Amino acid sequence: MAHEREAVMPLGPQALTGNAAFAMSVALLFLRLALGWTFIFHGLQLTIGAFGGLGVNGFAEHMPAMPAFLPKIVWAYLAAYGQLIGGISVMLGLLARLGTVPIIVSMVVAIVTVHAPSGFDIQHRPTVGYEYNMNLIAMALAILLAGPGLISVDALLFRRGLWARGPQPLR
Repeated sequence: MAHEREAVMPLGPQALTGNAAFAMSVALLFLRLALGWTFIFHGLQLTIGAFGGLGVNGFAEHMPAMPAFLPKIVWAYLAAYGQLIGGISVMLGLLARLGTVPIIVSMVVAIVTVHAPSGFDIQHRPTVGYEYNMNLIAMALAILLAGPGLISVDALLFRRGLWARGPQPLR
């Protein structure tokens, strides 16, 4: 007796249909918008000094000790533009999984170099703890694992998602 193998269903929003697919995609959209704007905002502060930020030179001056094989200004450019480009990528859903990598790396570095000695509590003074950074990492990991969802530039470009399937009946 031959057993037919069932097709393996992909994980993530693509495997869902109807209301479930739409709800998951809207949830991922809101997550992407919140995380993306957070990093666009901070990236603009660090790169060009927008929104009262210090700009790259000011950021480099206030950076903690970093590995000496690169000057502080190089580390500042990597962090600032990683946050900005990662935020844009996540917000648009354009190569969003890749865009989460500099976000996660910059938050891990921020925890290790600045926030860890203060503990978890965000209310700790003079330096806040790593509570906020850990939440941003969790948001980025959710997008890294689930993908940007069906309402994204990735879905449009790669012919997956709501654009590729046409109108779907609500169930």
